[in-house]
Amino acid sequence: MTKFPNGHNMPVVSIIVPVYNVDSYLRRCIDSILAQTFTDFECILVDDSSPDRCPAICDEYAQKDNRIKVIHKAQNEGLPLARKTGFENSSGEYIQHIDSDDYVEPDMIENLYAFATSGNFDMVCCDWYKQKESGDVLYKNMPPLSNDYIYNIRYLVFAFGMQGAVWNKLVNRKVYERIEFPIYSYTEDRYIVAQLLFFSKNIGYINKAFYHYVYNSNSLVHSLQKKWDRYNGAYNNFRKTIDFLNKNQGENLGVFEPELSIRERHIKKMYPRSPRNILKKILRVMVPVKAWRIWLRKMFFSFGKLFIWNL
Repeated sequence: MTKFPNGHNMPVVSIIVPVYNVDSYLRRCIDSILAQTFTDFECILVDDSSPDRCPAICDEYAQKDNRIKVIHKAQNEGLPLARKTGFENSSGEYIQHIDSDDYVEPDMIENLYAFATSGNFDMVCCDWYKQKESGDVLYKNMPPLSNDYIYNIRYLVFAFGMQGAVWNKLVNRKVYERIEFPIYSYTEDRYIVAQLLFFSKNIGYINKAFYHYVYNSNSLVHSLQKKWDRYNGAYNNFRKTIDFLNKNQGENLGVFEPELSIRERHIKKMYPRSPRNILKKILRVMVPVKAWRIWLRKMFFSFGKLFIWNL
């Protein structure tokens, strides 16, 4: 049984790292975690059935440090469900997510944890660095935070930018136990953060960057081959967020304007060359009668859904 530096069998912080197709980045990520000045943590590497050398790299590090736990999933289920698997197998008092192509400053966990405990915060956020493929590094600030839930939703969930990500936020385990992890990838963090904000009674902010977000053109977010999946995931996670707000905030969503409407319009226009819009253009040219176009379009997507559900 693993003994942590605090003398107990349970870690103070659980660091969850979903892993998929990032063997060029993974060692840097894990090394930055093992270099933390705060040592009372467990690191859970969730191998989401990665097709590259990631599974072997995860096992290699687990042999080096008994704070590292590796979970090999039998099949790829996507980033949000990998995060869920990591959380379900964690035991820390606080939860920190780190993406496997990113890395962190050595004093990140120490600072976030000290701030969280000193102020009795359920969630502590920090600034981050955005590292481009060109090598340029940009300092990115969180927007000013408060305990005003409506304000936080407007500027962390619906506004543009990376402030709706989970990876620059240390959160009390009790808050994560109350949320639902989404199924679909793409903008799934915004749905998670909307719930975290609702269930966190006290939110803190450190005006310093500890997290390095690395722009990876081969990642799920930027792959040009995933346009339809991206649109579908973004739309479904947006609808889940709206349903959650309706249930817990009431039907008066006007309090989140104008950010909410801007976000919705953006999602609808995100991928103008999606299969749905391409089909519309083809039918418009090939089938002159509007009624026939509508019927063919419905038949096409009905057979598509039937095919997907039977995979």
